[in-house]
Amino acid sequence: MTTTDQIIEERGQVYGDFYQGIKLEVDLLGLIKDRHYEHYKVDLDPMYAAYMAKIIMKLSRLSITPDHIDSWADIAGYARLVELHLKKGKPDAENTQIGNEESTTNAHQTEVRKKGMFG
Repeated sequence: MTTTDQIIEERGQVYGDFYQGIKLEVDLLGLIKDRHYEHYKVDLDPMYAAYMAKIIMKLSRLSITPDHIDSWADIAGYARLVELHLKKGKPDAENTQIGNEESTTNAHQTEVRKKGMFG
């Protein structure tokens, strides 16, 4: 039987030091939240922060093992789950395109000003 300490040791060999990874995750999420606040002058919705935290965790792991296919698959899976959640109850969601429009509506029916793809 594998002990918790053995699992921690194995994960550390694959993904690097846990605490350094957590620090990177906190830093990245903080940067994203700060950017959101600077742009909208409101805090990032905690649900979006939680979605992003899952993906950021995998990015942190990929910084050590960029060829670890499972982490890439996990990111795709998390992104798909968020996409499905955001489209839930929106029958026209499949036909919605987000591009360089002046404004659009997000999943919470809030108007969002678009600055263009890279603006």
